[in-house]
Parts: sequence; C-alpha cells; structure tokens
Amino acid sequence: MGQSIHILHLEDDPLDAELVQIKLEEAGLVCQITCLQNREEYIAALQQGGYDIILADFRLPAYDGMSALHLAQEICPEIPFIFVSGTMGEEAVIEGLTEGATDYVLKQRLSRIAPAVRRALHEAENWQARQQAEEELRKLSRAVEQSANTIIITNTQGYIEYANPRFAETSGYSLSEVLEQHTRILKSGLMPPDVYQQLWATINAGKEWRGEFQNRRKNGELYWESASISPIKNTDGVITHFLAVKEDITARKQAEEVRARLEEQLRQSQKMESIGRLASGVAHDFNNLLTVILGYSDLLQIKMGSKHPWIDDLEQIRQAGERAATLTRQLLAFGRQQALTPVVLDLNNLVGNLQKMLGRLIGEDITLTTNLQPVLWSITADPGQIEQVIMNLVVNARDAMPTGGKITIETDNIYLDDSYAQTRIEAPTGPCVMLAVTDTGYGMDSTTQARIFEPFFTTKEQGKGTGLGLSTVYGIIKQSGGDITVYSEPGQGTTFKIYLPATENSVTSAADLQTQITYQYSTGTILLAEDDDLLRNLVRQTLQAEGYTVLEAPSGEGALCLLAEFEGELNLLLTDVVMPVMNGRELAGQVNALYPQAKVLFMSGHTNDTVMQHGLLTSEIEFLSKPFMPIDLIAKVRALLGK
Repeated sequence: MGQSIHILHLEDDPLDAELVQIKLEEAGLVCQITCLQNREEYIAALQQGGYDIILADFRLPAYDGMSALHLAQEICPEIPFIFVSGTMGEEAVIEGLTEGATDYVLKQRLSRIAPAVRRALHEAENWQARQQAEEELRKLSRAVEQSANTIIITNTQGYIEYANPRFAETSGYSLSEVLEQHTRILKSGLMPPDVYQQLWATINAGKEWRGEFQNRRKNGELYWESASISPIKNTDGVITHFLAVKEDITARKQAEEVRARLEEQLRQSQKMESIGRLASGVAHDFNNLLTVILGYSDLLQIKMGSKHPWIDDLEQIRQAGERAATLTRQLLAFGRQQALTPVVLDLNNLVGNLQKMLGRLIGEDITLTTNLQPVLWSITADPGQIEQVIMNLVVNARDAMPTGGKITIETDNIYLDDSYAQTRIEAPTGPCVMLAVTDTGYGMDSTTQARIFEPFFTTKEQGKGTGLGLSTVYGIIKQSGGDITVYSEPGQGTTFKIYLPATENSVTSAADLQTQITYQYSTGTILLAEDDDLLRNLVRQTLQAEGYTVLEAPSGEGALCLLAEFEGELNLLLTDVVMPVMNGRELAGQVNALYPQAKVLFMSGHTNDTVMQHGLLTSEIEFLSKPFMPIDLIAKVRALLGK
C-alpha cells in the first residue's frame, strides 16, 4: 500500500496511540493518524469524513467503544472499524463483531495491528467493489425489467429460462406460463421453415442473428417482431444460453401493408386512367364515324321504306353501329369520361323500380332479396348510370351461380372516416350511402380480385362476355365521386360494396327528369361548323330535309368568313367543340358578339373532361353528345329554336 492511510484513532492514552503508530510504520504502512478522546470530536470527525479506517479503544473515560461503533455504522458504514483494547473480554469481542466491527486487536499483542489493518482495508475494497457491482446489476435489472423491448433468455435448446415484463405485455403469456416452455410456443406457422433453420445455424455458430418473425399471441392474434438473438458464452467460450431482444413492429408492418396497397391502387388507378385517356383520344373520331353510320342508315331506311329488299341489310348495319356506340360508352364510362346528368336520388326508389326487371334477368333458380335502410340519405348521381351499375352487378352475380343461389341487394347509411380514406385512393369521406350486392356463387381468389375492374378482363368462356361490365361499374362509381370494394373467397360468394357521398338536397321529382319538346320549329338559318366532312354532310342533309337553311364550314375561321358575307338573320350556331386552331367555345363567343340573339348548340364526341376543359358543362349551355341519331339532332334543334 504505497498511499498514505488516513486513520481515525479514538484513544485516551497518548502512549498507546504512539505505540500503535510505531507498529504500523514498522510494518511499512504510511499513516496519517488523527487521535481523539471524546464523543464530540469523534462525531465531528465522522461527519467531516475522509478516513480509511477507524481504530477505537473499548473503554474511554468520557466515551465507550460500542457507542463509537454504532455511530460509525450510522454515519459511515463503509469504513472498517477495529477495536484496539487491553480490557476487552470474550463476550465484548463477540458482541462487537456481531454489531459490525471488522476486527479486534489486544493492546498486549499489537504485532497483529498491521495485518488486521491490511486485511480490513482489503475487505473494504472488496466490499466497495461488490457494492458497485450490485448497483450495476440493479441498474441492469431495472433496465431489463422496464425495457420497451421484449427480452428472453433460453438454454441452448431454446427453452425459456427468463422473460421480462414486456414479454407478457406483447405475447399475452405470463412468465410462469412460459418458464421451461420452448420458444416455439410463439410460432404462428406462417413463417418459412428455412428462417428458423438459418437462425439456429447462425447462433449455434456463435454469431448474432437478426430478422423478423410473424408470431402468434396467446389469444391467437398475429403480430410481427424484429429480433436480435445472440449466444451467451462462459469464461471458456462455451455457449450456455441465448439472449433474444425483440421489438413489436406490428404497427410498422401494418403501415407498410397499407402503403403497399395504396401504391398498388395508385398503379391500378394510373393504368386505368391511361386507358381512359386512350379511349378519350379515339372517341371523337370514332363517335363521328358512328354518327355518320347510324345517321345514313336511318335516312336510307326512311327513303327506302319497309318493303325495300335492302331494308334488312340496313337494319343490320344500324344495329352493328348501335353496338359499337354502346362499346364506346362503356369504354368512356370505365375511363370516367362519360357525360353525366346527375340529379338528387333516393337509391331505395331506384332499386325498387328495377326489382321486377332484375327478377326477369336472373331467372327462377336464383332468389333476389333486398334489405333496404328505411330512412336512407339522398345521393347526387346520374340515375341511368346507377341503374346500369346495379344491373351489371346483378348480372355478374347471376353468372357466378350457374346452378342457382341467392342475390341480396342492401342499402345503408355509412359514415366513412379518414382512416378509411387512408387505405383507399380517391375514396369519399363523411356521410355516404352504401349499396351492396352479395351473391352465394363460386367466389374469387385474390389474383382474380386484383384484375376484375380491368377492361376486357373476364373469367367467362370466350363469347360469353366482353369483360367491360365491371370496368363500366368502376368508372361510373369513380366519376360519381364514390368508391367500390369487393370481398370474396373461393367457394364463399362475393360482395360488392359501393359508397356514394350523401347530400342534404331534396330528391328530384320524376316530372323534372322528363324533357318535353313543346315547340315545333322547322324554319330558320343555322351556321354549321364541323371539321369532319362525312359528319358535316350528314348534319347538313338532315337539317335541310327538315326545312332549315344551313351555312356550313369545316372550321371556326371558315364559319366567320361565311358570316362576313351573310346579310340575313342567324338563328342557331351548331358547332363541334374540338376543332383545329379555333375551338367551338371561341367561335361561339365571336358569333354571339355579331348575333346576340342566336342560340348555340355544341356537339362533341369527346369526353366529359374535354368538354369541361372548354367550360361547356353549365346549365346555360346546350350540348349534344356524339354519336347521335338524326331524330335526336332534329329534336334538340327544334326544342332550342322553339324556346
């Protein structure tokens, strides 16, 4: 011990005190001794501190050794205490050691003082080391017990020997339930076997393994954990246990699944949007051609009469044109590009009006039932399009039950919160009306469900369907501001659920839905602007046959040139919406400046979005959607000029 030892010596005899110091120094101990005689000085010294050891006589004139021991135990219990006395009997020695004294030395045998001091100081160092180690263990124990992570210790076979409280919170098992149980008690049965094989190979090789598990709680609920599993080795390097530190990552996994679903929905939405744009791109020219085909077929049938030998051939042409027009409408509906006429609807009334016709559609071997919310909120939608949605879903359900079954149509009031919208792209929130169509058919697997809304995708035999029914439904619902979901399992039937935003507006009456032409007006001058030559010729012939004077031009500029030379009264501008250089909206603005009283009728084979971009869908704008029949054109012109 090279450092100086600070000794507090409680002794009333100076000679004895000096003798103790001599014996310690003879033994090679460097000492700084503070010698005291009474209680007051002793207490002050203890409180001041800084001493390595206390030596005390058992009996003093003004104090006693046992009291000194008790004070030392109270104020500084970590400092060794040795009795140095010449009058200490055996019973007193036993009592002193029992009360906490480190040792005793008789003054008659002071040769023991140096070894006793050395031993006491060594034991004090060991005691302090133990105290420090125990404190570290207590800290570690508290950290393990209060850890936010699950901590498990197993033997080398995987049987649990320790688990912290977080384990019970996460798994639902108490420590008593899992002690000596194998960790496989947590297995979900959903992880690939090679995950566990790799785990055991890694930790038995003395390395750390990191990975993720999908485990099962005591109540059967699945959860995800991120785990770090390491071997515990003894001083010889032999693996004796394994330590697993695990974090519950269920919330993160669920968020990742939601994000993946949303990304897939976004990709699907973008794919459908691209197809919709493609449909929009061809719709204008396609609808122009269909208008010409249908129009001339109609005109020729009228001219030839019902007895003409070619009348049946013309009817086949007309029917083919109508089927093509239906195909175009379906494509535009899928691409959310239909020109809709929304009104305030009671969905229950619409379902009720369709019920008889739906019964004829599905046949006698299928039962159709309804479960309608008695006090249903109103929605704003195009009634014809919603009818098409219901019929398509019912027909689809019928085809899924070739040997019969049951179809149920339900309506209900639903409030969709933000959590629903977080898992569904473009989904509405707030008060909504739900329409559900459920069948007891053969159902669908997840792969089929992922594609059912794609155009031309069908599981039916060739020639049994176009694959546009559900894609049409999808487009109509999305364009109406709603959302559609499908729930199905093979052999368990299918449920389609549609959510449409509710409205507080009053339901539109049946009388308001009917358009009545009350005026017949077949005279006047019409300025026709249409860049498609075939369609322009058809429209001109149709209008002239009704007695109208027609000024025709292939462009907006050409129409203005005609007006520059025209001196009469202009009653109507009939113009295509999309034309090169000058569009229909721009032409209408200049014509109205010259002829403020002239009516304007826009026509277009383009989609709803294109029309909206030109600012045409307002209550003051008259619009005729291509393809149209000559009778539709005449009816629209008569009604407009008759106002």
